[in-house]
Amino acid sequence: MRRENGIYYGWYIVILAFFGNFISTGTGFYVFNAFMEPLCDQRGWTRTDVNIAPMLGWLAGLFCTVAYGTLVYRVGPRLLMTLGSLLSAISFIALGRVEDIATFYFFFLLLFTGNAAVGGVVANTAVSNWFVKKRGSALGLATAGISLSGVILPYLAMVILEYTDLMHAFQWIGISLLLMVPAAWLVVKNRPEEYNLVPDGMVSDRQGQDRDELAAEGGSPDDSDALILWTPSMLVRVQAFWKLGFAYGLVMMGVVGVMFQLKPRFSDIGFDDTTAMTMMAATAFLGTAGKYIWGMLCDRFEPRRVVAVLMGANAAGLLLSLVTDSLPALILFIIMFGFAMGGVMSTYPVLIADLFGRESFPLVIRFLGLLLGINVLGYLFMGLSFDRAGSYNSAYLIFITLDIIAALLIVSLKRPMISY
Repeated sequence: MRRENGIYYGWYIVILAFFGNFISTGTGFYVFNAFMEPLCDQRGWTRTDVNIAPMLGWLAGLFCTVAYGTLVYRVGPRLLMTLGSLLSAISFIALGRVEDIATFYFFFLLLFTGNAAVGGVVANTAVSNWFVKKRGSALGLATAGISLSGVILPYLAMVILEYTDLMHAFQWIGISLLLMVPAAWLVVKNRPEEYNLVPDGMVSDRQGQDRDELAAEGGSPDDSDALILWTPSMLVRVQAFWKLGFAYGLVMMGVVGVMFQLKPRFSDIGFDDTTAMTMMAATAFLGTAGKYIWGMLCDRFEPRRVVAVLMGANAAGLLLSLVTDSLPALILFIIMFGFAMGGVMSTYPVLIADLFGRESFPLVIRFLGLLLGINVLGYLFMGLSFDRAGSYNSAYLIFITLDIIAALLIVSLKRPMISY
């Protein structure tokens, strides 16, 4: 068995998945750090009204995760990412033109439907198909696009808003998304086996023998393809499925709730718009680094232990955020929470593939998405906390508690075994 000459094509898949995650998270999530206050001021909506939009979008995304988890297994990620990019661009442009909240919700549902095909399960499956031994590093790099979108898109939207208006800000960002359509069609290849390769860049005419040698070189059955092809009836019988899904669902409540409106949070406690946006971008930038580093750590250490530490650090970071009258505490919050929250969605697919195998990855992640969907409550907690108490502190306290519970679930997580 030998490595191919030149750059392994799987890394091109990683780059495309990086931009897919950038688009899907940036347009449906981070960019509203710039749009939250203008939407409320210009259209007469409350923050709870706006927070309902991503809640509905996530629910649509849950159904899409199940559907795309099946489709990506049958038709591959190439077609899904191409069509999803087109739908996302059209929907995002439409969001800037609607005046009533019900129509805004409708296009937000369409946006999430498209975004679910651009990033998430589809993009992560594309990467997972091409890597085994370097899966953590590859997925860490691919999912880094999630947090980097929080550095770039909100600032871009804020600058556009300074020179134009809300409608044109949505329009110009939406038009730029159309570049992803030809890129996805030209770059994405479904599986390395279709090109006489095996994961991580091996070349051989004897694919089966190469797989055996890959495992013999230091991999375990869990690092290479698992023999078990997990089905829904098998999954619901193992504790690992439930613990993993609920743990990530709980910790994601805080991640999505906080990061969806972190700039408004900083503005509320006294910082001017530019400083508040810079602090939010710094948090997202640290998340970008965190995604790769936490993923890389999963390649070197037991992934479950890495994830438990990550979730504990997430709780500690949120605790620091409650000390609003101390600049050093806020800086430590940005560093600790930003770095920790960045690793949540990069370690999620790593842990799934590690526990259930590469071949079962798209089948397992689609059903785990149903459990992960409880994170939509994070938006509701944040909106109600602000509208009723005038701050987000109550929601942050809830998130800290949930992070600790999630870490305990991961600590108790055992490798799944099916009994016949």
